[in-house]
Amino acid sequence: MKNFLGGARLSWRRILFLLTAIAVAAGVAIGLTVWASFDAAAATIPPGATVVTVTPVFGSDPNISRHHLDHAFTITGPAQVARIAGIINGLAPFPIGALSCAEGNGAAMKMTFKASLSGPTLSTVLATYTGCPRVWNLAAQNMPYLVDQTSSGQQVQQLVLSIAGVRWPYTPDVLPAFHRQ
Repeated sequence: MKNFLGGARLSWRRILFLLTAIAVAAGVAIGLTVWASFDAAAATIPPGATVVTVTPVFGSDPNISRHHLDHAFTITGPAQVARIAGIINGLAPFPIGALSCAEGNGAAMKMTFKASLSGPTLSTVLATYTGCPRVWNLAAQNMPYLVDQTSSGQQVQQLVLSIAGVRWPYTPDVLPAFHRQ
């Protein structure tokens, strides 16, 4: 009686071939599924956004009542907002797999995109500073995280501040030492 692999004996080559074929098929199936979610990353910021409010999120470590800290600001220039949206929509997907990152403290830059000042929110994006720095749309549950480094090597947060012409004296993850006066 022959076994299902076509031979009288089950050899290691046939087992290896079968396992390789299964792994390749699974990889293709997963790849096709993940590919669709990468397309979702390109749609992080809808094209109708013309206003963005940028808010510092001061993580769990600092005592924000003791410092004069950065304040939220709003960008209403459609060209500036389109440039920021283009940068975010062009970010690469965050690497999949086991990563070794320092523990984050929750410090981030929050960007809320709208079609008009009084209109509804189209998208809210968070760009973290600590841990494994990454960018993601808070409302898109199936969207993969994006890396926070642009193709130029700068962090998204630096580019947003530069485009807006705003200088935050501190980033939300690094605050000056508190000195009593």
